[in-house]
Formats: sequence, structure tokens, C-alpha cells
Amino acid sequence: MHKRIDWLDVGKGLGILLVMIGHTNIPAQIKTYIYTFHMPLFFFLSGYLFKLNKFPNLRVFLSKRTKSLIFPYLCFSFVAYIWFVLLYNFGQVDYQHNLLMPLLGSFIATRKSFWTVQSGPLWFVNCILCTEMLFYFISKIGRTKKVIGISLIFISALGCVYNKMVGKPLPWSIDVAMISVGFYGLGFLYKEYREKLERFINFKAFLLLLIINIVTGYLNFVHSGERVDFYNSSLGNIFLFYISALSGIGAFVILIKRMKKYKSLQFIGENSFIYLALHQKIVFVLFNLVIQNTLLNSEKLLGIPIIKGSLYTLLAALIIVPAVYSINHYFPFMLGKSKKRNTRQLLEM
Repeated sequence: MHKRIDWLDVGKGLGILLVMIGHTNIPAQIKTYIYTFHMPLFFFLSGYLFKLNKFPNLRVFLSKRTKSLIFPYLCFSFVAYIWFVLLYNFGQVDYQHNLLMPLLGSFIATRKSFWTVQSGPLWFVNCILCTEMLFYFISKIGRTKKVIGISLIFISALGCVYNKMVGKPLPWSIDVAMISVGFYGLGFLYKEYREKLERFINFKAFLLLLIINIVTGYLNFVHSGERVDFYNSSLGNIFLFYISALSGIGAFVILIKRMKKYKSLQFIGENSFIYLALHQKIVFVLFNLVIQNTLLNSEKLLGIPIIKGSLYTLLAALIIVPAVYSINHYFPFMLGKSKKRNTRQLLEM
């Protein structure tokens, strides 16, 4: 079993909580701020873990990623599809197309369409696969870090041009992958130069980057009139988008490297795939059904968006814990794993 990197697990744990609360009906100002950096952050953290020597050739790369990404994606897509069909049969969703389309859509994987109405945040999984594949080829072709950097800029620029000129989601989110590969590669390069960059891990740098992130994120929203949202192909002003995203990532990395390593965040981070797959289309929908059919529907506190969003996120984080245990212990194949994990291992995460 490979050694975990504590600060990365904490970062992924805190990051997935931001994703979860961002999928609730919180005030637009808070959601706009979260979206300035939270998805670029996940690509950055994923890039930090990339090791070229793990993939001596394309066959090995595809074999490993089929097991760790494609197969888990299809497993959770099928779970989401079964849940969607149940909701449809009980009249809880309005869907005018053939019910087999979402099932086939898991393979087509075109986000924001009737093909993937059931899968929600799982678009990120197929996007990270395409992102990693792009970076794999870049790292194989690029003999130096300078060539890798130039290649990342070039492909990211192509992605931005497509976003502005066309903006139509492509299968497996290849359009987003062309943009996200820049953040992924930045995470990889950060690892290569981390010793030189460690001296910037201080409160002054954190405060400066946080201010830059907030100001440029605000200006981007005011200038473009739209919130940054990879899923909806929305970036706003490209220059302001990158400044805001990069400064937000920098501030976040400083924060998680200096904060206490909470076991709960590490647990969520290590199991972020399960939290990503289950929270929006299954757990949050279940919460809504419970509220609609009980006296909670008239509860004033739940009428306050920030309180309702926070409660949804906290309760989902707790409710998914048994699912994490069950999947890791009894159905590890869903995560591309072959061995069961005992209770003690899960509790020590």
C-alpha cells in the first residue's frame, strides 16, 4: 500500500467539502468565490501525484487508469442510474427521453446533456482521465521541464480558444481537459520545485494570495457577468480567471500545509471519490425528499440558504461514512481495488 501524503489528503478532504457545499443553494456570492479555484485545485492536487516512471508505456498507463478510474466511474454511474430510474418510477424526476439513454450516456459521457442527467459530478472523473492522458503525452514528448511548461501553455490556450469560440461540451469533457491540464501540470511542476517554493509557505504570502484571489474573482464576475464553472463551460475573462484560480490554489496550499492535520478531513480526502459520486444526485436528493414529506419543510432555519447548505454538507459527510466503510470493505472492486480493507485501516485513515 502506497504511503499517503497527509497534507494532500487534508486538501482533498477540504476541497470535496467545498464542492459539496457549492452544490447546495448557498448565497451566490459565496458560491461565486468557491468556484474561482475549487475545481482547478483538484486538478493541481492530482498533478502533484503524477509519476512518469509508473507508466513506462501507453499500455501500462491505460491498464492502470482503466482499473483506477474508468471501471470505478462506470460502477458509480450504474449506481446513479439505478437511483435515477427509481426516482423516475416514483414520479420524482421529469425525464422526456428513453430511459436507456442515461445508461448509454455513461459511455458517451457528454456533460450537461440528457445523456448524463443521472451522473452529476462524475463528469470530473472522465475529465481527469483525459487530463492525465494529455499530460502523459506531454511529459513523454517533453524532454525538459521548459518544454513541458511551453506545451502546457499551448494546449491550455487551445482549450480557452475552444471555450470562447465554441463552448460546446465534448465527450469525456475533453474541452475542459485541455484547460485543466495546465493546472494538473502545475501541480506536477510544483512537486519538482517544492524545496525552492517552501520558503513562501507563510502567513504574509497566504494573505496576499487570498486578497488577489478575492479581488480578481470579483472583478471577473463583474466584468463577465458569469460565475466560473467548468461544468457549464464558463470561465469569464480568461486573464482574470487564471489569476484568480492560481492565487486561490496558492492560498489554499499554504493553508492546508500550515493547518492541523485533522483525521476527519484526511478520511474524507482519501475517500473523495465516493463522496464525489454519492453526495449530489443521491444523498442531497434524498434530503430534499425527506424535507418535502415531513414537518421540516416548514422549518424556518432550513429557509436560510447558508444554514441549509451547511447542514446538507455536514450531514452528507457523516451519512456517507457507512457507505465508505461498506464499499472499501465489501465492494473494493468498485474502486478498482482487489483487497478488502479492515475496520482498523479505515478508522486510521
